Amino acid sequence: MSTRSRKSSGSEPLRVRDVVAMHQDRQVPMIKQDTPIGDLSEAMKWHRHSRQLYVVDDDNRLLGIINLECLVKHFFIHHHGADINPRHLLGVITTETAEDLMLQNPLSVGMDDNVEDVLGRMVAANVEEVPVVDDSEKVIADLTMVDLLLVG
Repeated sequence: MSTRSRKSSGSEPLRVRDVVAMHQDRQVPMIKQDTPIGDLSEAMKWHRHSRQLYVVDDDNRLLGIINLECLVKHFFIHHHGADINPRHLLGVITTETAEDLMLQNPLSVGMDDNVEDVLGRMVAANVEEVPVVDDSEKVIADLTMVDLLLVG
């Protein structure tokens, strides 16, 4: 993948902000930490470009993520019989909000990050999308592998 922007100079590396600018009108898949579990699939439906939801506090600071795999395992637990241990089952029973289900400490990136570096981090972490955060950890955008393929 090229790390050069499509600017005429071609000397500057492509930054996350350059890719995000191509999708300014896209809604970021954010949900509040106290969102009821029953509302998560509906929230996922409204963000068709994404396969995860960013769990945020009242100031939109990133707390965690809920990916499609988490939702499938939670809502279709009966299809994962061999993978279930009692501790996991107890977690499913007591889960009430997005905060209860979220994965903590997700990979996130900043607007000034070099796209080539971000791509390497995403591949190493085996993730297909990441939240873009500002200096105070507020979610301001998202970045997907499809976005990166389109600028490649």
